[in-house]
Amino acid sequence: MRSIQIPLLAFLLPWGYSWGDFQFDGEMRFRFEYFNDMNEKFYGSAPKTGEREDAYLLTRLRLGVTYQFNEAWTARLSMQDSRVLGWGFDDLDWYNKEFLQEHNPQKDTFELYETYLQYTASYFTVKTGRQKITYGDGRVFGPGEWKNSGKWVWDAAKVSFKDEDNFLDFFWGGTMLHEPDEFSLNHRHGYYGGGIYGHYAYGKTGAIEPIFAYKENKTANENYRSLQSCYAGARIYDTDLYGYFFDMTFLKSFGEYTSLDGTVANIDGIGFHLDGGYYFKPMRTKVGLGYTYASGNDPATPERETFDAAFGASDFYYGRLNLMSWSNLKDYEIFAIIEPLPKTNIKLEYHAFYADEPSDKWLSYTIPSIQSDKYGDEIDIVATYQYSPSLQLLAGAGYFKSGDFIEEAGLSNDTITHEDAFGLFTQISYKF
Repeated sequence: MRSIQIPLLAFLLPWGYSWGDFQFDGEMRFRFEYFNDMNEKFYGSAPKTGEREDAYLLTRLRLGVTYQFNEAWTARLSMQDSRVLGWGFDDLDWYNKEFLQEHNPQKDTFELYETYLQYTASYFTVKTGRQKITYGDGRVFGPGEWKNSGKWVWDAAKVSFKDEDNFLDFFWGGTMLHEPDEFSLNHRHGYYGGGIYGHYAYGKTGAIEPIFAYKENKTANENYRSLQSCYAGARIYDTDLYGYFFDMTFLKSFGEYTSLDGTVANIDGIGFHLDGGYYFKPMRTKVGLGYTYASGNDPATPERETFDAAFGASDFYYGRLNLMSWSNLKDYEIFAIIEPLPKTNIKLEYHAFYADEPSDKWLSYTIPSIQSDKYGDEIDIVATYQYSPSLQLLAGAGYFKSGDFIEEAGLSNDTITHEDAFGLFTQISYKF
């Protein structure tokens, strides 16, 4: 980030300053992705839309400027331009039935990005405007930065209270929709809602984080009439407990879901994640086990039991091919993180994926009569090289062996075929 002194007329600033401190920053990111027998929406060799073998280049440019009025007041303005070259989808393929417009995870040309006004006192901060909101490991609140246009960007007001390593935040706002050819100020938000997130540190490496979130969409759409969902839970973690590490997140969802026929169902979902292991420091290697659960909907009960991840990111938490999300899922995981050289990190993962309720939704599919619950197994490897604070290189690959669920699903849906899938990516990002 470079700081440039620029003279301003004192009468233009309500604070009466004649000099302003502007900081300019930016990011360029390029990523090549290749997938075989799967794509962003569908699985197998006969997808309903898109290509069965898809290779494309993602580009993203962000430019921003931050102005420091004084010790208390800060303003920021930034823009984002994200594009995809050679993709097997058209813009219309990303029409979203829940939001009644396009909502594209990879493309958003010349868009307003982080733009806010912030006031900071000794223990108190207020930020209002467009902003990223992320906490913890991003599983409940996270921007979803792997997606080229970003999964969650907020127009919100956030109030933060901080005391040394501890904090308590409150926020409320709406989530921005990514419509590639429309400037975001001219179209509506997706969800409205907010949350409370706390952080209480114990020792030097651990913390307890209470969580509450609220999400609503009262606009009748093609999926339902209205949604009002609450989430309550906590995260507890320790990164170095006598060489061991663990990370636990539990979240309970509740509220009301009104279907298209006017039936009101109580939301009753559960999601949790647990991983832990040991850090072999002489070998710079972490080895661990993980388990993730998210309830699916049981059609025999009146409640709506499908759990979703509130405003969480889905960036590789459940396999590097992003075939799974924190919904209707049982994920058994083994992983190892190796640092063979300085600035280099390699992660190896194995996942065994199962459906909690096979008849509930997976990807773009819902097959009510299905009985098999094994989605499949996935093996992944990702290497990261941090050449400098500004330049990072990534490369990764994943292989998914389809299970009984996909084999049975193909008998009633010809857009699903019993194939094994493969994907890889390479990425370079530079911040300035």
